[in-house]
Amino acid sequence: MERKVFWRDAVIQLLIVIALVVGDQLVKIWARNTLAKAPIILWKDVFSLRLVYNTGAAFGIFHNHTLFLTIYSFALLAGILVFYFWLPKEKKMRPMRYLLAFVVGGSIGNIIDRAAAGKVTDMFSFDLINFPVFNIADIALTCSCFVMVFLCLFYYKDEDYKKWKKSNS
Repeated sequence: MERKVFWRDAVIQLLIVIALVVGDQLVKIWARNTLAKAPIILWKDVFSLRLVYNTGAAFGIFHNHTLFLTIYSFALLAGILVFYFWLPKEKKMRPMRYLLAFVVGGSIGNIIDRAAAGKVTDMFSFDLINFPVFNIADIALTCSCFVMVFLCLFYYKDEDYKKWKKSNS
């Protein structure tokens, strides 16, 4: 990837991270102030906004292990950043870099909650099925990870991985 394009993309990706973190935190502040009084039913028995605090990770695993999850999240975030800079700077890796921006933004959003309050604020409740309540950071993390898996399985080919391994040897 041309150096100028790489840096332009890097700035856009940084703006994505910042926008995601700020948006996530603003929605969480709104939820703590508004939804503490009562949930908002948007579609009866299907979707609502309700305030839930999660002291665990996804789907409530590691409940009440906030310190461990905070340290683990910082370590994962560091690993993701190393991976970002380790990726070849070619055009074909652009989608992966953008997806990593969403992963980083979502991770930071939830790390802020854990570090500041010892729990993550969730507010989106899909009531049609028994699904865990989630937030904007969770959406960014989950969707970007699914797309990454799809790209790794169907978009990137063996040659891409070989070039990647060779460029980092």
